[in-house]
Amino acid sequence: TYVTLKVQNVKSTTVAVRGDQPCWEQDFMFEISRLDLGLIVEVWNKGLIWDTLVGTVWIALKAIHQLETSPVAYDSQEGPGEWSTLEAEVVMKHDEICGTKNPTPHKILLDTRFELPF
Repeated sequence: TYVTLKVQNVKSTTVAVRGDQPCWEQDFMFEISRLDLGLIVEVWNKGLIWDTLVGTVWIALKAIHQLETSPVAYDSQEGPGEWSTLEAEVVMKHDEICGTKNPTPHKILLDTRFELPF
């Protein structure tokens, strides 16, 4: 199983991890210019011929916690994370994803945060 993260026109992917409760503990940093968009998180099962989508969650960028602007190290401000239900479909508006629908039985624990440039 692996995860892809997409925001604006940037996509990152975790390593594939085996097991029924995979844990990635990878950090990703994106530079963004539009706060009206969202972060798309997809969980995939790796297959021999093709991969299968487990589910998707869309997180509005405006809903993501913003860190205080101080010289404290980025890693020291990790939070407890938040469980998000993976959903089966994305909702589109004006050719952009604006949400997800149809919950699956799967959840993902994510710790998302904004760090503003100094």
